[in-house]
Amino acid sequence: MMKRYLTAYFIVIMVFTGILKTSASSVEELNSRFLHFFLVGDIPAWTQTLDSLRNKSLNRETEMTLLYGEYGLIGNLIGSGKSNEAQAHLDLFETRVQKALKNQPNNGDLHAFAAAATAYRIAIQPWRAPFLSRTHNENIKKALDKGNLYGLPLVEQANSFYFRPSFVGGNKERAIEFYEKAYAFFSTNQRNHWMYFNVAAWLGQAYANQGMKSEAEVMYLKLLEEAPEFTWVRDELLPKLYEGKSYNFWSFQ
Repeated sequence: MMKRYLTAYFIVIMVFTGILKTSASSVEELNSRFLHFFLVGDIPAWTQTLDSLRNKSLNRETEMTLLYGEYGLIGNLIGSGKSNEAQAHLDLFETRVQKALKNQPNNGDLHAFAAAATAYRIAIQPWRAPFLSRTHNENIKKALDKGNLYGLPLVEQANSFYFRPSFVGGNKERAIEFYEKAYAFFSTNQRNHWMYFNVAAWLGQAYANQGMKSEAEVMYLKLLEEAPEFTWVRDELLPKLYEGKSYNFWSFQ
């Protein structure tokens, strides 16, 4: 009886350990796939992967990967002028974020996602800015309060400073400060995540638009050295920098 019990016990342990390894492996694989899609600009594959995840029961870590994917896709669609399509994804994204916040109210990334969702609604319907700006700012404050040493809250604070007009608090110098902090975080902690390359590209744009062209060039060339297939930088940002033109809106944020 004891032998049977111990055998069953070890089988359970082995299966459970296998589940943990499979889960971790699948998250790493997902992040690797999203990174590849981001670098080569494969939006259809990105969208298809999100759709497949939405139809599954996800653990917390995988759901966070899904949220990052939705976050990136919505920004891309808005920047591409596909507001209706962006709105459909935004509704799903915002519902998922709010549900996750009920279970994880101290998660700074989730509050940053909430801030991003509000910013996306303003981008789709700018007339709503006076009504939603307070909510957006409150979410950023919560994100920084809960996770001021983490990447996404820093990114959203940078985005807020970068995209707002100066008369309502926009500040390109402060944006660069927070992009640099976010870049340092992702560079140290999540270098194989698509957000590392995304933040670096936005930092390069912020440099360029503030007349810091040598800093922008160094950043872009560094990214292409690490990932020569990074089409956004290779085909758009770096050529426009050399042409003396700015590229100041979402391509894949």
